[in-house]
Amino acid sequence: MHPHTAAVAPTPIRVSAGARPYLLAAPSAPTAPKVARDFVRAVLHRTPLAPLADTAVLLASEAVTRSHLRVPAGAGTTDILVRVLTAAHGLRISVHDEGMATAPAPRGEAGRQPDPEQPDRGVLLLTRLADRWGTAPSEGPARSTSLWFELYAASGDGSAGRGVSG
Repeated sequence: MHPHTAAVAPTPIRVSAGARPYLLAAPSAPTAPKVARDFVRAVLHRTPLAPLADTAVLLASEAVTRSHLRVPAGAGTTDILVRVLTAAHGLRISVHDEGMATAPAPRGEAGRQPDPEQPDRGVLLLTRLADRWGTAPSEGPARSTSLWFELYAASGDGSAGRGVSG
């Protein structure tokens, strides 16, 4: 692509760039995804980013569910941290857990193992709906990870802001 016609990537959403942070710590429990959905919806309610709420809530719920399943059964009081950064042009949500570096088999359903041929639903949704996403080792305990994604508000030319409508 010619340099003069290349799409300009939005500025990454970081606290150091003026984004406003919100933080939720929820116990790793089956109720954690609902708590995260309610938190994200409350943060985005009545802001200019409200049009991104449905997509943000869906992706945050998937990420928290994934984190909950990563935490080994009987791990004690492990928290899942959800950080929402809002900026004028979009938002970034990070979900942090202190689970193992490689995910154990999901809990529940009488020990049913996932089908290795079946793609991970959360990853499929992130790939399709998030403007940017990835994973990163956390600055905390050695085996902790963060899953993050960014959603950008639609610009006047319609070049950013994929998502679900609702």
